[in-house]
Amino acid sequence: MTTKILVPYYKPLFMKPTLLLGCALLAGTAVHAQFSLLPYAGFEQSRNNVGYGNALSAADINGNLKAGLKMDYRFKSGHSPFVNLTTTPAPVSFAFSNTGSLLNTTRQGGLLLRLEGGYQYSSGPISFGKKHTGTRTATALTETNTQQRKSCGAMAYRSHCGERKSSMKTAPANETLNMRLQPSLALAYVPAAVQNVEQTAGGFTYASGSWKTAIVPALGFEFAKGAKRLFTLSAFYTRPLGRPDQKVTTLTEGKPYITNLAPQASTWGLTLGVPFGLSKTKSAKQPAMFRQPATEKRHCTRNYTGRCMQWQ
Repeated sequence: MTTKILVPYYKPLFMKPTLLLGCALLAGTAVHAQFSLLPYAGFEQSRNNVGYGNALSAADINGNLKAGLKMDYRFKSGHSPFVNLTTTPAPVSFAFSNTGSLLNTTRQGGLLLRLEGGYQYSSGPISFGKKHTGTRTATALTETNTQQRKSCGAMAYRSHCGERKSSMKTAPANETLNMRLQPSLALAYVPAAVQNVEQTAGGFTYASGSWKTAIVPALGFEFAKGAKRLFTLSAFYTRPLGRPDQKVTTLTEGKPYITNLAPQASTWGLTLGVPFGLSKTKSAKQPAMFRQPATEKRHCTRNYTGRCMQWQ
């Protein structure tokens, strides 16, 4: 005969409060975040090098217009993830003969679409002017004495207290010009990029000016007037990733030729944009330039009377 022992099963009730607490913290953080758009335009300088046999290399340097739209979600602490839709230079095609000598360099098509995702930090504002502070002025209490009558028989005079006035002068909201530093790092991806070798009648072509992935460090300078953001000037640098060397073998009159290709590419540029915030912000009440002076009146009249002594 066997005896079964029933063991009570307790559900992990602590999981549900923990999950709710995490959602509450995430929602509380999102309340203090601001979503903004940054349309921009500028220029981008690209450089493409391809090394081939006998320590020779071919270079293509070209300037291009650049435009894009950056979307960031900035938290109160200054940290913000972002997504950037922008352009990238067109690929460059290097044509080689069967013997591995360079024939020409050509551009293939126009600009390509580039996707970026990364992280950005905004520093505190660096002011270029002095902040205005309110000043308080007060007039001291004055007392005037008016002598009414003076004689040997009697002497009387009256004292009147003055008025104490104080006024507060308050400066308007701070509208000094300031600047924030915005370093960032992003990973770029070009969906339509190609990097391949194609055989031709007289040799082969190598598309080297386009890349699939790259890292993009950048530094932005955001200028504002008080709390109003004016414009952002950014400098960036692009370094492609995953571009291995290639070997191309061609035949000329039955004799094989091996060409070692070593590609290198980089771009840099400057952009200028105007940010637009999409989050609702509470508008602070503008203080008045001057407040009404507060006057403290003190009415006090003192009468003094004295008599001379008589000597006999």
